Amino acid sequence: MGRKMAFTSACMIFTASCTGLQTNSEKESTKNPITANNSQTDEIKVTVKKGTDTRKNKKTHEKEDTKNKISKRHTEREEHSDYITTNIETDSSFSSDGLFDERELVDQNTPNSQLVLQKLEELKKEQKKILSEGTSKQKKVVELQNKLLRAYKHWKGTKYEMGGDSESGIDCSAFTRRVYREVFSFELPRRTVDQVQVGAHISRNQLKAGDIVFFKPEGTGNHTAVYLGNSLFLNASTAKGVVISTLENVYWNKTFKYGVRVNESV
Repeated sequence: MGRKMAFTSACMIFTASCTGLQTNSEKESTKNPITANNSQTDEIKVTVKKGTDTRKNKKTHEKEDTKNKISKRHTEREEHSDYITTNIETDSSFSSDGLFDERELVDQNTPNSQLVLQKLEELKKEQKKILSEGTSKQKKVVELQNKLLRAYKHWKGTKYEMGGDSESGIDCSAFTRRVYREVFSFELPRRTVDQVQVGAHISRNQLKAGDIVFFKPEGTGNHTAVYLGNSLFLNASTAKGVVISTLENVYWNKTFKYGVRVNESV
């Protein structure tokens, strides 16, 4: 009987010890909840970081795509520019030294042709001087003037036709737009009143090669053309078709209103 009681007492003590250990373990777990969740917190941080890296990579790819598109457009414009230069060199209107032949550009049977020839000769003399001893900026102007003359040569003698936009007939705003398209790869609006709104208005003494010149003849509506230099401009005249005209002509001097600088980089 005494042995049975001793055995029972030992079992009760062992059970109490196990219960105490379990209780202490639960208390420790309750006191340190952060320790239990550390692995979850680390996983969240890693997930957020990965998400950020993904967004950064996406933005990087987008920037690279944009750069590639810009580079492609730039290359296309360079190729277009080279094409123009090549054709200028082989054009009969230009000599081997890159200077134009004014006699190829003017119909000497038209009124004021002698004045236009005189202004072209002056321009050619100035170009020759620049090509010999001018700055790189001045030489770029000469290059632009020759590109404008090449575009003009495409249309020289084309008759004027209101609303026309082809070799069979063309009006002033269509011709101005065609020149800008061929020389600058820039698309102007079709109508004269819209063309004069695409840039800053400038006075006659500020005109540079490539500027639009705007006229307001009495009773005949608006008129636009493209400035070349030395008072000369490329013009689809209602009376003579596509010709080179000069602001020193009494009619054009009287009806000139202002120039339009489409873009400083043009």
